[in-house]
Amino acid sequence: MIALLCVDLMNEYLDPKGVLSEETSEFVKKHDSLQRIARIQEHFREQGGLVIHVRTGFSEGYPELPDTNSKIFKGIKDKSALLLEGWGTEIPEEIAPHKGEPVIRKHRVGPFDRTRLEIILRTKDIKDLYIVGGLSLGTVSMSAYEAHDMDFNVCVIDDGCYDRTDERHEMGMRVAGQVAEVKTFAEIAPRLTRM
Repeated sequence: MIALLCVDLMNEYLDPKGVLSEETSEFVKKHDSLQRIARIQEHFREQGGLVIHVRTGFSEGYPELPDTNSKIFKGIKDKSALLLEGWGTEIPEEIAPHKGEPVIRKHRVGPFDRTRLEIILRTKDIKDLYIVGGLSLGTVSMSAYEAHDMDFNVCVIDDGCYDRTDERHEMGMRVAGQVAEVKTFAEIAPRLTRM
């Protein structure tokens, strides 16, 4: 069975009103990312693949936020960003989970770190894991490395990912490419057959 891992596809990054969307929402608009991701998700569903959604978020008061000088999470609390159960961590309607699709919360960059992702993949006997989402140079490349180290066959779908700039996106694809295939949706779609 195949699975599509959709990471950090949240209003906070994708919608211009999102607190953390200053540059990412422009990238998403320029590259028509939401429509591309929606097409990719639908293709996986049609082929019997599992679509899994992972989002970063913190509870009220940010008890899961590290009290360190993390460059990644710096300023999140001050901006009241990434609050679970809030609009910012909701997934936009056009790429929202369908009934029965797993939605996993994470509190760090990597999607496997102290989440239920691995047990879902192992239970469903997933061998081939495809990744879309953002940020290309952050969570996407981290996801590829983590999945690689857990012995999944990993492919990052280039045109299903986003970042702050084209340069950062391209760098993220190069980083992910050290441990995973990096292909466009057009390149991988023919190999996905109904499972």
